[in-house]
Amino acid sequence: MTDVSHRPKKNLGQNFLIDENVIRKLVNALMLTPEDHVLEIGPGHGVITKHVVSKVRRFVAVELDRNLADKLRREFSGIDNFELIEQDFLKINLVTLFGDYSQWKVFGNIPYHLTSSIIFNLIEHRHQAKSLTLMIQKEVARRIQSQPNSKLYGILAIYSQLYADVKLLFEVSKNVFYPRPKVDSAVVQWNFLPQPRYYIEDESTLKRMLRAMFGQRRKVLRNSLKPFLQNADTFPVDLSKRPEQLTVEEIVRLSNYISTV
Repeated sequence: MTDVSHRPKKNLGQNFLIDENVIRKLVNALMLTPEDHVLEIGPGHGVITKHVVSKVRRFVAVELDRNLADKLRREFSGIDNFELIEQDFLKINLVTLFGDYSQWKVFGNIPYHLTSSIIFNLIEHRHQAKSLTLMIQKEVARRIQSQPNSKLYGILAIYSQLYADVKLLFEVSKNVFYPRPKVDSAVVQWNFLPQPRYYIEDESTLKRMLRAMFGQRRKVLRNSLKPFLQNADTFPVDLSKRPEQLTVEEIVRLSNYISTV
């Protein structure tokens, strides 16, 4: 159970999970095996850690809060497969951490303000991560699952759906956290695909194109993508549309076209 004597740090976005039923549901969602290598982002008081570490071959926890890191060291010091990295997760070299093993399962109850950065970071390292399971703000979960012609549809949804099978597993009330956040949460899981859902000619072109499109999402594509289209006469999609009107497949098709003109 969470130690209420530890004052949660607002600047770190700390909201600790205190409901054992939710904890068990999250652990079950990981579908752990004795051969798994697991990375937990922001273990906090270790309320999920203690249910996972004994079930897997290797367990790495990344915790930035020094006091919590000290507590975790004391609690799990006698467990051989437990490793603790006291650092900002977004500053870790995941290629080095993951090493040669390419089936890591990553999970965490993460600070809401870092959600997008953490998701994009793990998508970049999808060839070494088998899955990502996160407790995130429910509104962000809706964005990830959103479809074209929705105001929620954007880069986060496109990347998630392009590189993974993504599913909202269950919703979580704000009442099961300490301190209680202002919004409800949801547990979302990404099972990364061995290859993107659609063939991509050049990923850097896709990234630049998406930033241009959704950085000016109220503009039609003909205007927001003008610098990309100067050498082309015909196009694979209707440029009078706005970016949120395109499917993931159409976006990739346009990116591949731009890459080759």
